Amino acid sequence: MKFKALALFAAFGLVSSLQAAPNFWEVAGATPTPPEPPQIQGIEQSMDSLTATPTPVVAPLVQVAAPTPTPQPGLSAKNPTQAALFSVFIPGSGHFYAGDPAKGLVFAALFGVGLWQTIDNLQLVSDNSGGLIAKNETAGNLFGLATLAAYGFGIQDAYNTAVTYNKKNYLTLNFGIAPRPNASLAYRF
Repeated sequence: MKFKALALFAAFGLVSSLQAAPNFWEVAGATPTPPEPPQIQGIEQSMDSLTATPTPVVAPLVQVAAPTPTPQPGLSAKNPTQAALFSVFIPGSGHFYAGDPAKGLVFAALFGVGLWQTIDNLQLVSDNSGGLIAKNETAGNLFGLATLAAYGFGIQDAYNTAVTYNKKNYLTLNFGIAPRPNASLAYRF
């Protein structure tokens, strides 16, 4: 029932729209297209004002790539891992290997003096009651921590010294990629 009513209503709408369509455009004053836009009076300009004038343009600077330096003859690259391992077994020896003997002497002296003070302050001595105690346990612990810190820093610094030696003498492969604008792609041996 509902479907028949809906179909009858749709058919009635279609028939009425078909009957009204031929008469739609016959209404007086109706136009099928929009009217022409009104003419606007403009200001007359001479041709001199319409020509382009030369404007100075700032050109970007051209950067000339510097020639790639070559290593000095007879130099070989230092292995940073090997320098660190030398310092693990003998403190300061990695710096000697990496080409900085002055740093090597400083780190060896720091480690030696620190180890000597640690052992001396933790030395067992007899107390008045006949027992054994550390000579100065607090100072021994502090010297031990300082010695351990110097030892670890010496290993890391030997590694960094070898890397610096290679960069300073152009013995590393450097692509010049940096997180900055106008980065250039270059390499050094």
